[in-house]
Amino acid sequence: MGLAALLSAGSSFAQGGVPVQLRWQAPPNCPQEAQVRQKLRDLLGANADAAASRLRAEGVIESSGERFQLTLNIHYDLVNGTRVVQATSCADLGGTAAVILAILFRVEHSSGAPLTAGDLVGIPTGAVADARAAGSETQASETGNRTDQADNAAARGDQHSTETSSTAEKGHQNETGSSAKTSEGGAARLRFVLSVPELRTDIGVLPDASYGLGFGAGARHDAWRFLISGTFWLAHDYEVGPSLAYSAHFGRVSAEVSACHGFRFGSFELAPCLLFTVDDVWANAKGLGIASTSPHTAWLSVGAGLQGLWSLGRHAALVFGVNGRVATSRPRFVSDVVGEISQVGPAALGVVLGCEWQF
Repeated sequence: MGLAALLSAGSSFAQGGVPVQLRWQAPPNCPQEAQVRQKLRDLLGANADAAASRLRAEGVIESSGERFQLTLNIHYDLVNGTRVVQATSCADLGGTAAVILAILFRVEHSSGAPLTAGDLVGIPTGAVADARAAGSETQASETGNRTDQADNAAARGDQHSTETSSTAEKGHQNETGSSAKTSEGGAARLRFVLSVPELRTDIGVLPDASYGLGFGAGARHDAWRFLISGTFWLAHDYEVGPSLAYSAHFGRVSAEVSACHGFRFGSFELAPCLLFTVDDVWANAKGLGIASTSPHTAWLSVGAGLQGLWSLGRHAALVFGVNGRVATSRPRFVSDVVGEISQVGPAALGVVLGCEWQF
């Protein structure tokens, strides 16, 4: 949690006065992060200080033979998109990235609807024009010249590009570019999720608190996340009492299916979840002349939980969750000699701390 706070604080400090969160990597002879931020600030003008944005982006320039490639990953809440632009010189790629983000920023604040995956993978110049006509005349008068400069710069950047997996402006799209846009938009909306490791603890299932190590896998679609998880719990002995000459040894594994819907607040996400859990427990009574007659049993629990996810970047997040479950049945563990050893509780409360990886 301390590392997450440090990374989040460092990212916020590094924004340099522009409302769009930006991380940038480029070779030394290419535009650096400070230059891209300054270009974006010049394009936004007074809006750079007056309005906040839910846009985040990571840009990477890489050398490929005699050409350079810009990969710009753009995020708007839980919507993601990727643009790839190639050019013979990397000098214009920083300006191209700034232009794309400036246009998306204006669409975000001028139109009433939220940005979509289609907006993130294609420059929505039509939406910009509609926004200018519909309202925000003051904003348009302050930044009109900068908008024209941004559109011209985007056109110049497209002249240097020979292959792009993102689509260009409306009217400059060809049939192949349009197919690439659809493919990338769909891929950005559905992502594979791996939750490992998970540290879990709960009370109410067995006589004492249980501690376990879990892992999960599933998928994320926009704000929805679906996971199938498994947990191996530490075995423990339950001492019935100092005056009784027997004890019980419990072992346990569990499987869980969860469906969560997230609500994004910057780099933090809050997600209520619906849970279905199957516990499998085996128990053995220990003592002179004692044998358990109910060594193994399983049952279903239904519950709900609340998870908080703290994003550490595009692919990783810290997860903390609390959940409550109600057992659909309450098995008893009994011995022929001493009778009932323990009974499953009617409800259980659990806590989970782990890491989530998205691909």
